[in-house]
Amino acid sequence: MDAGQAFTKAYEEYADALFRHCYFRVSNRERALELTQETFMKTWDVITQGKRIENHKAFLFRVLNNLIIDEYRKKKSPSLDALLEQEGVTEGNFIDLQTGSLEEEVEKIELNLQSERLEKALKELPESYRSVVMMRFMNDLRPKEIASILGESENAVSVRINRGVKKLRQCMATVQV
Repeated sequence: MDAGQAFTKAYEEYADALFRHCYFRVSNRERALELTQETFMKTWDVITQGKRIENHKAFLFRVLNNLIIDEYRKKKSPSLDALLEQEGVTEGNFIDLQTGSLEEEVEKIELNLQSERLEKALKELPESYRSVVMMRFMNDLRPKEIASILGESENAVSVRINRGVKKLRQCMATVQV
């Protein structure tokens, strides 16, 4: 398989996961789309320079993480919560009770509340824990892949995942929706 085909395959396999990861980190859909696109553009630039990429998944997540870090550095003034409040109501906040049974609607509401609690708890986690927990459980990356992305040892990443999960559980217990 040539480099172009490998790139296309990587795009098809990882674009959605990269977007989800980015969206949860920047909390802005449009910016997440832009950063995901920029990730693939930078990766394509590397490929066209004749450099070989051994692990596309790890490479793409590393590029994206660097772009997210740059994004945080650019906009330190407004908090993520303030930005979310400015965006207004999301589509999921309204439920049409005519589309399903009462039990289904109650289940949807409970699931929505759990999602909101998780999102708030994730925001309370320190960034070092949040990023590895999200990569591990939302993007289904193995500790070895995360270590490659972050340029750290696999052991250090595993420790941070475990500590992050413990902190996330503590945050979930205290978060109010």
